[in-house]
Amino acid sequence: MNHIQIIEQVYNALSAKITQGEIPISLRAPTLVGTVQDAPFDCWVADTIRDVLPDIEVFHSGKLTTPDLVLRYKTTNSLLGLEVKKLIQKEDGKDPRGLTIDYNSCLPCGKALVKVGENTVEVPCFYFFALLSPNSSSMVTTILTDGDFLNYDFDLHKDAKYANQSEYNHGPYGEGSVRHRKMYTYPNPLNYKLSFFYLRHLLIVKQYDLPSIAARRVSCTDLIIRDDKYKNSFRYIVIDATKNRAKPLPLDELPVQQDVFKMCKARRPKERTASMPQLPE
Repeated sequence: MNHIQIIEQVYNALSAKITQGEIPISLRAPTLVGTVQDAPFDCWVADTIRDVLPDIEVFHSGKLTTPDLVLRYKTTNSLLGLEVKKLIQKEDGKDPRGLTIDYNSCLPCGKALVKVGENTVEVPCFYFFALLSPNSSSMVTTILTDGDFLNYDFDLHKDAKYANQSEYNHGPYGEGSVRHRKMYTYPNPLNYKLSFFYLRHLLIVKQYDLPSIAARRVSCTDLIIRDDKYKNSFRYIVIDATKNRAKPLPLDELPVQQDVFKMCKARRPKERTASMPQLPE
């Protein structure tokens, strides 16, 4: 079983929970959690995979470590990274973020580095985005996507992992320090303005990998073309298992989507100003 076949099984396992209506998630209050990273949604994803797919081992990477989960297929020892991004829907139906979402010190990518014993291994990496209902009882939108859909530059990803630095001997007494920590923001497919993704439950894979997908004949809904700034073109197939067609469309007849994140690209730098208290005269 290759990584695409593994990710299809993961998608099927998570999609089955969607069709059941509610999911047993009880997010602890922020006052008890301390940080949003401690929310148990990652654990729910891991438990779902273990329950439905007993041939797959699931390992938690730990807090603030990318990817959140590493999957290993026991028979072939195949490895796959899975980063989980969760947002909670507002009462008005919108998500709490804008067009982008934070990637703390590590930008997304279709590959990740994983330590196996003393060996460092490059593994494929997918991203699972989930927008939960306001009471966290169901998944409103989900996207399980190849990380290359967001960024295919593995060298850039690796550079980002080691870009953080600490500067010591800071300040007039030399007792302070400064941590130079980069925060990356990349597209947020859960944003309500991105209508192509909103309120859907999708698997996004490279067209090249489609022959490995068992459900390819009935649930392919769209072709997304991603053109980079170097004039390269990458094709991704969208699969929506909740919308099976009785008669599948040939690939050359699928609706074509381009520049799906154009609003992210249109953003412009904002001038930063220092804030300070302002008192009346």
